Amino acid sequence: MNILIADDERMMRVGMEKEIRKAVPDSSIFVASNGNEALEIFTKVDISLVFLDIEMPGMSGLEVAKKIKEVSPNTNIIMTTAYPNYAVTAYKMHIGGYLLKPVDADDIREEINNLRHPIESKGEPELLKLTCFGEFWAEYHGKPLPFARSKTKEVLAYLAAKNGASATRLELCDILWEDENKKSQKSYIGALIMDLKKTLKEIGQEDVLYHGRNEYRLNPEKVDCDYFEFMKGNPEAINAYRGEFMNQYSWGEEYIWDIENA
Repeated sequence: MNILIADDERMMRVGMEKEIRKAVPDSSIFVASNGNEALEIFTKVDISLVFLDIEMPGMSGLEVAKKIKEVSPNTNIIMTTAYPNYAVTAYKMHIGGYLLKPVDADDIREEINNLRHPIESKGEPELLKLTCFGEFWAEYHGKPLPFARSKTKEVLAYLAAKNGASATRLELCDILWEDENKKSQKSYIGALIMDLKKTLKEIGQEDVLYHGRNEYRLNPEKVDCDYFEFMKGNPEAINAYRGEFMNQYSWGEEYIWDIENA
């Protein structure tokens, strides 16, 4: 279950996350410090349950709840506040639950057991999808990853081509800039990796990337990738291959021989 917490007070966010993990150990938790950030996360991630602090500066929790209900009427929302006088307003909006702070795990379990819209089990969580045959494409829940830098996508593509093997910073420089001055670009790799990590974290997929000391690689078990499945001998992936591999990158041609002779 993907759960979103929105509260402008850091200690409240930390405490709420701790209690939710006790109540729902297998959940993925996303945290926002204001209403706009909460709405941004909600549009990127398939959220099942939202905990909203009512009194937040800028955009109140009730305003956030209204916007969420407009686009997703069946999303369960539990309002949290230190003031009981908001209860009537919350129930008039058909909010799923209402909790008075401080909140503990027992309170959370009780509210989840009495949600307006029961949450159905969706089985295995959806993985980040990488398409390597043809044009390289990275998406989550049908939406392309919103990288802040254009070269970040190519970093992810190259790490996918490595199929779980590690790449160094210099190696990434050689691939991304070929004959250009590598020294001037090595520091830029750090910015691209940070962008990649931030993007993956925003969709709850930070475990996809391993980042050690001058070592970067993907965890093949954390992604749904046609190339990885091809190398495992998956018939569906084998049938999907048409002699094309990451067409937008010149270095992709180097992998075609290995693919066709695997």
